[in-house]
Amino acid sequence: MRDFVSAFVFGFLLLASTAPVLADSVMVFGATGQLGAPHVRMLLDRGETVVAFVRTTSSRERLRNLNIQYAVGDLTDAASVLAAMEEFKPRVVIDASARRGGMMTREQPFYAEAMRNIVDAAKVTGVSQIIIHSSVGVRGSAKKFLEEVGYNTESQNIRDKGEAETYLENSGVGYTIIRNGLLEFEPAEPTGNGYLVEDINAFGRITRTDLASVSLECMDNADCQGKIYHAQDDSLIGPRTGSEEGK
Repeated sequence: MRDFVSAFVFGFLLLASTAPVLADSVMVFGATGQLGAPHVRMLLDRGETVVAFVRTTSSRERLRNLNIQYAVGDLTDAASVLAAMEEFKPRVVIDASARRGGMMTREQPFYAEAMRNIVDAAKVTGVSQIIIHSSVGVRGSAKKFLEEVGYNTESQNIRDKGEAETYLENSGVGYTIIRNGLLEFEPAEPTGNGYLVEDINAFGRITRTDLASVSLECMDNADCQGKIYHAQDDSLIGPRTGSEEGK
């Protein structure tokens, strides 16, 4: 009997030591991008277990030498999104993704399909909060200002993001939507002055690092659940600095 109990305990401990301990992880979509990578680094600084969802062709240079897990798939492939969430079971999902450059034009849909796949998988796996990065101009936000400066608030790209937001809002999954106006060209030094407002007519600028920082203030924060914010930094004036665009 003693030998049986010892064998059972040994087997249990062996199983426990080989099973992934990731039930409390944070999954980041768009993790290899200019916006996603700062999220990953800050999450690690907080002691979080981070899972980066990446395509097979994604460059991991921005995440080099970071102690993270990888899930390989495609946001437009529902099965791969579900498989990743079932494997790692994140409590929080952060969507900092952007459409693939060169593979799609700005007039082709991406965001609504990607969000449907994320939300549907989140329902199955019990995600408590989805934080998504959207754009000022979506669903009529800051419309008067944007039209005055000649920005097309009725473009397919904006409508696509609007459909993504609406699907998330109606999903029953906890969510926080964060819209940005202008992102500073990269590389851009953070100012530490970024903040979020609930005024949907607000339009401002912010660096990606500061945007990541203020976004993570909403993670696991009940006050941010079901909210839509616009990100701003009043200290940024004059021409944008840096050399790159895109998330």
